[in-house]
Amino acid sequence: MFKIAKIEACAVAIPLKMPIKMAGILIETCDNLIVKVTDSEGNVGWGEASSAPTMTGETAEGLVAATKFMASRLDGAEVTNHEGLVDLIEPLMHANHSAKSAIDGALHDLIGKHSQKPMYELLGGKKRLNAPMFWMIAGSKDEMELAQARIDDGYIAFKVKVGMNLPEHDLQRSKQSRQICGNNVHVSADANQGYSPENAITFAKGAGDAGLDFFEQPVNGHDIESMKKCAQVCSVPIAADEGIHSIEDIQKHYDQGAAMGGSLKLIKLGSASGVMEGAKLMQKLSMSVNLAGKTADTSIGSAAISHLAVSLPTLEWDASVTNQYLADDVVKNPIQVVNGHIVTPDGPGLGIEVDEDKIEKYKRNL
Repeated sequence: MFKIAKIEACAVAIPLKMPIKMAGILIETCDNLIVKVTDSEGNVGWGEASSAPTMTGETAEGLVAATKFMASRLDGAEVTNHEGLVDLIEPLMHANHSAKSAIDGALHDLIGKHSQKPMYELLGGKKRLNAPMFWMIAGSKDEMELAQARIDDGYIAFKVKVGMNLPEHDLQRSKQSRQICGNNVHVSADANQGYSPENAITFAKGAGDAGLDFFEQPVNGHDIESMKKCAQVCSVPIAADEGIHSIEDIQKHYDQGAAMGGSLKLIKLGSASGVMEGAKLMQKLSMSVNLAGKTADTSIGSAAISHLAVSLPTLEWDASVTNQYLADDVVKNPIQVVNGHIVTPDGPGLGIEVDEDKIEKYKRNL
């Protein structure tokens, strides 16, 4: 269909509207990789990946270096369709799935532009008209007021960030969040690996009484045994996030009774097809699916998430596009959330128009 003529990579740092506090980290800026792929005809595709050292081990500096390494091996490569992208990208280097996902996204954007199809059509078409957006209740002093504002905006899904305090305090915050949000919305809690096994058990025992729908990643992602113990005492489903980096990880959590669902991310699974494959397996295993971007993406990464959000075979635990938390964006038509639901662009590829002046404004000198 086309040949790759050039792949460019840079890192950007964009401030958030307000800092987001979660277990073990305070996020004040979006420190991300931006990838620009130009084909031999001069057409351009865009991709993005978040740095997430505690989740993927990849920093902004490493993401740029990995992309430049892979770019040298992709020069002149012929791209025929989206189904061959994993076979094209995965062998280029070991691991580095976040960087690979950004190249994958840019090539999906280009393929969509060549075929005049939105990315969701490349992924098999829409399974739903739109997807509910979950809002993070994340440790700011005004968190409950912000949650009420989102309720007024029509949001129907919320995720309380826990693991930063004693479990009793976090259970009280979770209960208060449920009271504010009401009974007709989803309210979950995400510890981001923040609890010790003992504190995770304490929170798990109280999660149902706090009104939560599920409890995500109580302990370190590698600690399958503690996840299993939480699942045994928790009256709501346990979800995995940092513990899922492959299809095999999904199967492992299911086989060991360590999770009843999980959060799928492009930066963990490395490609749109990897996320689709993960969702299909989870549907087969009757595991619930949550789809999320890392805090925080611009509308480049959020556009890819929005296309997956309407394409996945199942999405019981909602989705998140994290450009909503940024003070600025690098796209002229940012991804929108209307009445609590993500608006997926219908234009070719990602359906966005990138503002290269904004990329230059926020570009980091590495």
